[in-house]
Amino acid sequence: MPSTKRGWGAAISIFILVPILFKLIAWLPVPTLYSGLVQDLLVLLIFLLLNHFWFKISIQWWQSQSLVRQCLQLIPGIIILLLPMTSNFIKVCHLAWTPTLILYIGYALVIGITEEYIYRGMLLPLLRQCFPHRLMLAICIDSLLFGLTHLLINCSQLTLSYVIPQVFYAAAGGLIFCGLYLRTNNLVWPIFLHALSDVSVVVSLATHTHTAAKLSIPVAYAIGISVLYLVLFIIIAFIVRWQVRPQKRLLSR
Repeated sequence: MPSTKRGWGAAISIFILVPILFKLIAWLPVPTLYSGLVQDLLVLLIFLLLNHFWFKISIQWWQSQSLVRQCLQLIPGIIILLLPMTSNFIKVCHLAWTPTLILYIGYALVIGITEEYIYRGMLLPLLRQCFPHRLMLAICIDSLLFGLTHLLINCSQLTLSYVIPQVFYAAAGGLIFCGLYLRTNNLVWPIFLHALSDVSVVVSLATHTHTAAKLSIPVAYAIGISVLYLVLFIIIAFIVRWQVRPQKRLLSR
């Protein structure tokens, strides 16, 4: 019972703290070019310290057993998240490799590290404490909270018609990252996949199409995309359930 209470309290505090930190750090006098990178780096640093001194959650960064099998676990994520981004990867390859572009690529990597450390490395084990015999419920809640955080952080900057579909897309991606982390016991893999899936962020920043006006989409279109992503979420949930089912000890506690 004490671990369950700690799991609920810690999980809720993480969910609340993430958007608050992003909002507060956004007020720092940082040049626009570096603002996103600085926000993620500071949030990552804060959670590294919180985990070290308070949460004390064991993070499975890397283990090299059965690397071939681990690589096979990337296949669902590659098909669902990366293949639809093929055009963006081509665009990045055709962009001039300037220091600014390298900065944007580094930013995408930092996003992956920060979000995977918090949501898969910390929040997921806490939710597993709350639901010790219902792994898929813990995975789904982790993914939905991950998506909802995108809404809380971006709702004041972007139109809801753009943000709402991203909530469902992020939640669907969260399922894939959860399954990958649990199946491989390597946080490096979801970080790697997450960073690659954010190639659209790199393209948007590099081509200056990330302004609120250019990211606004019609409401009817947003509803259609949201429904599509919701269906995708359900399909991925079944895939992840199959993916993690054979594994009995998925995360050390």
